[in-house]
Amino acid sequence: MKIAVCDDEKIFREALTEKLNEYSKLRSAEIEITEFSDGSELLASKESFDMIFLDQQMSQVSGIDTIRELRSRSIGTRIVFVSSYSEIVFETMKYSAYRFLVKPVDKDDLFEALDSAMREDSSSRKIIAKDTEFGNSIVIPEKDIIYVQAENIYALVITEEGTFRYMNSISALQQELTDGLFFRSNRSYLINLGHVSSFSKSEITLSNGQKALLSKLKYKDFKNTYYDYIRNNRTG
Repeated sequence: MKIAVCDDEKIFREALTEKLNEYSKLRSAEIEITEFSDGSELLASKESFDMIFLDQQMSQVSGIDTIRELRSRSIGTRIVFVSSYSEIVFETMKYSAYRFLVKPVDKDDLFEALDSAMREDSSSRKIIAKDTEFGNSIVIPEKDIIYVQAENIYALVITEEGTFRYMNSISALQQELTDGLFFRSNRSYLINLGHVSSFSKSEITLSNGQKALLSKLKYKDFKNTYYDYIRNNRTG
């Protein structure tokens, strides 16, 4: 997830970045953070972000002016206001702010916002593969993927509906999928944690009854990642 932190106070940027890095470590989620010291810098950036944390009171361009300009450009990025000025909360709603967090940021509130965004991305993200029988292109929601198996230079995507061929490597496909939802159990298998039925030190049993090999060196990492996934998705 690519995140922008926009605040003219360096101490607040650093504090928020520290919490975001803590979330990344706890959730085993890959997060790339870019800092901006004013709304004008953010608006001038050519980068695209999955989420923007935005202060209101800044020296040149305020948070409200920044979100207004972003929306006028049809940029629908999730924007979380992080401000001491709680009276602007209703103004931010006019521009579809994703959350409003009051400074100093409560870690639980921050993590809830990030968890919610991760779940939304997981439920909406899709890949394109080909039907192995007829060669038709198929759009597959990532939540429907049970596991992926390497097939020479390509990858086989296994779902309840059948097997499809992704026309690139398993490593390339892994880059397209949501961090924290899939785990590379060995060189040949990429499994969806939501479809794990059971596991041992050498293999993982999936919801369709198939088994994926689990590298001995990855067993501890898999167990920790899977338990984190279970904890984070108890209600979900």
